[in-house]
Amino acid sequence: MKYTEKQKGSLYLTVILLGIVLAIAIGVTGIVVTGSNLVKGLGDSVRAYHIAESGVEESLYTLRRTLAVPPLNVECSDDFTTYGVSACSAGITQSGSIITIKATGSYNGSQRRIEAVY
Repeated sequence: MKYTEKQKGSLYLTVILLGIVLAIAIGVTGIVVTGSNLVKGLGDSVRAYHIAESGVEESLYTLRRTLAVPPLNVECSDDFTTYGVSACSAGITQSGSIITIKATGSYNGSQRRIEAVY
């Protein structure tokens, strides 16, 4: 079958348009996947923060329950192992009348640290 010049031009135009549409689709897919990963990371970061907060609370509870004198280390990972936590720990130090609690929480690779002074 013999193609005319008009038909050849239409074929080239169709191939170019399909290429452009494909490039746009791949670009949009990349943007959506990146956004999805950012949102997941943000959620993990918030969970890590709340786990570190729990470490501070566990430290306060331990201080009041045992009446121990700082420095003191508190492990709270056992409380969270079913939730996929890789670490939750807190350290308590005292300088004069000021007690400082530093807690670290991590969840799926996100890590947050909190320092509480009282």
